[in-house]
Amino acid sequence: MIGRVIAGRYELISEVGHGGMAVVYMAADRTTKKTVAVKVLKSEYQSDEEFVRRFNREAKAANRVSHENIVYTMDVGVEGDLQYIVMEYVDGCTLKDLIRQKGHFRVNEAVPMVIRILAAVDHAHKNGIVHRDIKPQNILVDRRGIVKVTDFGIARLVNDTTSKTETDGERALGSVHYFSPEQARGQQADAQSDLYSVGVVLYEMLTGRVPFDGRSIYEVARQHLESEPVPMRQIQTGITKALDEVVHRAMCKDPARRYQTAAEFAADLKLALEHPKGGFVIYPGTGAAEEKKDAQTTADRDSENRTENDEDHGKSHAARILTVVGISLVAVFIVLLGWYIFHIHGRVKIPAVTGMTQSEAQSALDRLGLVSNVEEIYDEEFARGIVVSQSVTPGTWEAPGTVIDLRVSRGSQWFYMENYIGRTEREAVEALNSSGVNRLEILYSQDSGTIGTVIAQDPEPGYQSVEDPVTLTVSGQVFEMPDLAGLTLDGAIALLEAEGLRTGGIQEIESDDAKAGAIVGQSVVSGSDVLQGTSVDLTVCVREQTAYHPCSAYSVVVPLENLLVSISLDGPTGEESIVFSGRLSRGTHMVELTGIEPGVHLVRVYIEGVLIDQTEINFE
Repeated sequence: MIGRVIAGRYELISEVGHGGMAVVYMAADRTTKKTVAVKVLKSEYQSDEEFVRRFNREAKAANRVSHENIVYTMDVGVEGDLQYIVMEYVDGCTLKDLIRQKGHFRVNEAVPMVIRILAAVDHAHKNGIVHRDIKPQNILVDRRGIVKVTDFGIARLVNDTTSKTETDGERALGSVHYFSPEQARGQQADAQSDLYSVGVVLYEMLTGRVPFDGRSIYEVARQHLESEPVPMRQIQTGITKALDEVVHRAMCKDPARRYQTAAEFAADLKLALEHPKGGFVIYPGTGAAEEKKDAQTTADRDSENRTENDEDHGKSHAARILTVVGISLVAVFIVLLGWYIFHIHGRVKIPAVTGMTQSEAQSALDRLGLVSNVEEIYDEEFARGIVVSQSVTPGTWEAPGTVIDLRVSRGSQWFYMENYIGRTEREAVEALNSSGVNRLEILYSQDSGTIGTVIAQDPEPGYQSVEDPVTLTVSGQVFEMPDLAGLTLDGAIALLEAEGLRTGGIQEIESDDAKAGAIVGQSVVSGSDVLQGTSVDLTVCVREQTAYHPCSAYSVVVPLENLLVSISLDGPTGEESIVFSGRLSRGTHMVELTGIEPGVHLVRVYIEGVLIDQTEINFE
């Protein structure tokens, strides 16, 4: 295969990776003069309908996503006996390779990388795609440390019309060390399955080993179903209780108790860095469970008391009456006293919250019906996030609803600006961000120095305020400007970022010569030399597409209650789209269909994933 030119454009240079069904080559794009990656379905599977279907599904899934942390797909096609996908070439290695090299990651390295992985997963989920095979081998890391999720070979499209029977064989796919309990059972994976796998990836990054291992895949699968992972703090030092709690929730056996979205998972990871002692992870439904438990305990006590009273029948009738009267008087007194405090006096005692974290202080005030107003200030004595002072003196009595001003520390205003000249851009940026610098600008220069290293800085080394601007000048790369015409705005932005360029202004124009949402202009001419970091202005077509409707009304007959119905359209040009998906009640339903092109369309109706009807209808 080496040396072969695909589609008259992509010259295969060397093999850079291979998996179960495909081989990935580094290739030269003769049109753009860029290095790309070409994924080719293995020859032994070219006639295998199952593998061809899975390969096409990867292409379909990849075309539905465009994100800086997902490998960008440029082209898909078939040439002779080859099926191929052309993707951006990531100059780096897999996350698995890095784990093997490093042993394990430090917390401040692993957490930001996993947050970016979650950003990619979140984007896929919002576009109706469940990856189903998240693992370090499917995460690429380039030389700048940027992570890219790849390999959607067994991804499932949420609105895919594949029948249940066809997908049964794939439900247990995915690498056994990383897949979820439901995948181990052979059940269908969903968004929470991907989040479980991300939890396993983070566990391995921090500890250097997977949470479950064994002599066979069956033994590992059983552990996913039955065993709890060893807390990470027992394996590696420097891992906080908060991180253990976050990973524990991500890897819950019950999907309903895991994080429900990637954004929710990422938010708790950020909190774990700020609150290492933990205690903030909340499981769905735990509050209700505790209330039920408390109620049962109270009922048990009442039952015991009733039994004791029944047995104590030796007391005199008069003594029982006196006891009841005494208890009643005490109860009335307590009720009247409480009514006086809360309805006549109506004030609460202000607690001392100075020295607490912001969240602890606000919770304490909120429980008393007080309102907190936070102002962040720099303070040399108190750590970041700690309350420095409060506006109302502790111990005084105020009415509920009183506003308490809290001054919360942002940490020290001063930091030591080191000499970053000669260090890599990534090292310098990470160090400055850790110092709390608020205004950091990176400039790129065409210089003879090593690409990606700092060649100048402003200010010079010394103490300075985190509010003052910091400018780093980095030796940038000069390369050929790509042609963005015809791409979507998201696709153009992703390609610019992949090339190390910035998105400048975005202008919208009306045009009948291009598809709505397509790029029709760029401020830097394609093919010209451009310096890394250059801002590129984009012009987008906003012409609305004409909507076409069937010549006659269309109806669907649903035989039973609450069945999942999906309707797809195949247009005259072969473009397929899902135009309806939802659960319908039993009976006949009129469905409004809309196409983006005129002519005869093939309408397919699926109920619970099974093709029920297909018919041709003319749209005009």
